[in-house]
Amino acid sequence: MEVKLRCLEVGCSKCCYETEMPLSEKDVRRIEKLGYNRDEFSVVVDGVRVLRNVDGKCFFLRDGLCTIYEHRPLGCRFYPVIYDVERRKAVVHDFCPLASEVSISTVKKVERALMKHIREVFGELP
Repeated sequence: MEVKLRCLEVGCSKCCYETEMPLSEKDVRRIEKLGYNRDEFSVVVDGVRVLRNVDGKCFFLRDGLCTIYEHRPLGCRFYPVIYDVERRKAVVHDFCPLASEVSISTVKKVERALMKHIREVFGELP
């Protein structure tokens, strides 16, 4: 399950700057199979492993493109659908320039997988 937007078409990688993308152990292992070391592409912040930023952008962003796109973390696949802690549900992140293109039905389709992913990362829903 992933959200498909026109990011490449419009040349957007805004979500890849100053990323705080949390990683599940499955995400980490998938990326390690590509030959990367977890401490190379990620850091632990408050007990949660997240993608590393280098010069203010995701470790994997080069020339505006994700170098591991087919193997990217689940959170990246779901974006701009995110979990809103206060509302306790999946919503579209208005930071994304293409947020208006995400339908309510897409949010609903992604929500269950997103919630499962969050539980894998954090152990429970925040």
